[in-house]
Amino acid sequence: MKIINLALVACVASFVACNSEKTSKTASDENKEGAVAGDAPAYVVEKVSYADSVVVDSCKAVAECSIDYLKSGKSDDALVASVDKWIRHMLDDSDATVAMGELLAKNFVEKTIKSGGDDLRELNEYFKNDNRGQALKMSYEYSYQVIPLELTPDYVTMMFTSYVYLGGAHGGSAAIGQSFDARNGRKLDMDMFKEGTTDKVLQIVKKGIMEQYFEVRTESELRDILLLNNEPFPFPQNPPYFEENGVCFLYQQYEIAPYAAGMPACVIPFETLRPYFTDDVLQMLGLD
Repeated sequence: MKIINLALVACVASFVACNSEKTSKTASDENKEGAVAGDAPAYVVEKVSYADSVVVDSCKAVAECSIDYLKSGKSDDALVASVDKWIRHMLDDSDATVAMGELLAKNFVEKTIKSGGDDLRELNEYFKNDNRGQALKMSYEYSYQVIPLELTPDYVTMMFTSYVYLGGAHGGSAAIGQSFDARNGRKLDMDMFKEGTTDKVLQIVKKGIMEQYFEVRTESELRDILLLNNEPFPFPQNPPYFEENGVCFLYQQYEIAPYAAGMPACVIPFETLRPYFTDDVLQMLGLD
């Protein structure tokens, strides 16, 4: 079984009290091997990050947010605007109250730290009242990241990951991908498939989860692993997204399986899904 767990990757144990970083690189630098440099999208990827912490008696909360976002020389770039809107939604700034980049990362970290600090203060007071003034010892950790997973002339896939630890045996991780049509910035969702074909696609995904992730051969073996009881096997709650060689269907922790199983995922080759894609998606992928 191939367990996907972002906890170690997103670990924030080495955070400094306050840190920010900014770098940039062209989208052509991110192209996969074999891509034609002349076809590279006309934008750059800029990297920013911000970290901060708060101490409450013997408690501490640390938070970090890093964002790799797209920049373009055009003020009306539909792709950049669509990606920005999605990033803001993931970072709780749908109203666009601050500028994209370091200010957005800083704003999100500060809100996170305030919430965590307020929570620790409240817990600490309760603990002191019940333990003759003895202070609580607790650590909170928050790590958030937005990165481009795929940058091609045809589509762009962004990935949001998070790791949150609020005490207890372990923290919680999440990973949400989102693909965009590079031609017009349109978000790609389950509507990438023709109407009436999703039942067939679901069976392909189910087989992919069985064989690629859990490495079992029968539905009975799969049922023994999952937490679905008698419920039908579902699509992931979050949309599928494009990787280099196919479409990834990623389930979050506890969505269909126990924590120890990580994040079940499978990648279905484009060619396998070709009969089910809409004409527009086939054209975008050059499969028409």
